[in-house]
Amino acid sequence: MTAPQISQPVPPAPQSQYVWQRCLDIKNDSEGDYHGYFNPQLLNVLAHPPRRLLDIGCASGVLGKYVKDNNPGAHVTGIEPNQAAANAAKANIDVALCGKFEDFDLVNEGIAHGSIDTVVAADVLEHMYDPWHTLVNLKPYLSRDAQLIISIPNSRHINLIAQLADGGLWTYAERGLLDITHIRFFTLKEMAAMLQQTGYRLELVSHFLDPSFQEFYEAAKDKPQINIRVGRMSLEGITSQDLTELCTWQFFMRARPVWV
Repeated sequence: MTAPQISQPVPPAPQSQYVWQRCLDIKNDSEGDYHGYFNPQLLNVLAHPPRRLLDIGCASGVLGKYVKDNNPGAHVTGIEPNQAAANAAKANIDVALCGKFEDFDLVNEGIAHGSIDTVVAADVLEHMYDPWHTLVNLKPYLSRDAQLIISIPNSRHINLIAQLADGGLWTYAERGLLDITHIRFFTLKEMAAMLQQTGYRLELVSHFLDPSFQEFYEAAKDKPQINIRVGRMSLEGITSQDLTELCTWQFFMRARPVWV
């Protein structure tokens, strides 16, 4: 079965319009493509309503505002590296800190050890140089019933693999799987490994399928033997789980801290 054609990168732009020239001033970027939005699928992986939420990469605080509007008494602290977004978040949540997670001693910011019952890291870990130590350093602040809610792009996406294998391309873009501000790249198995290594148990995974592969996925998923071809790349005898991961754009996860 032939999958949709490989999407090709945009032709080279004039020098002043290269993506690295436009998109790497994260602190001062005022475009705000992601700043006023949150994916409602994050809410579907919550196990319980947040009491005290830490939103790492809170953007303008719209997720935190939704949580507060729907859970009276909930307290939301957000951390956001973009100055304009952090300023906007101050109107939506209880505390908005401008910077990176590793910039702050959370105790000095009024967050006691064992007090946070919900952490959201929505499309954040891939932007960190060291997400492993971030997860380790976060754990002391978590309550016994804490839930860690993560969304992360899928580096096993079939188009990404095909562009690399067939065309030799790994082309950074303004947004998407190869957002130029991404530093780390994870598959589902590697995310599970990182969580296990840093003291968490992966409890739930939800797959957000790439809409452009939805029809292809539905036609192939129940076949006893699945063979697919994208460009010149062929994959044979893959499982239904493999197909699901290859067609997934983004994973939504819930993890729990493991207490010894």
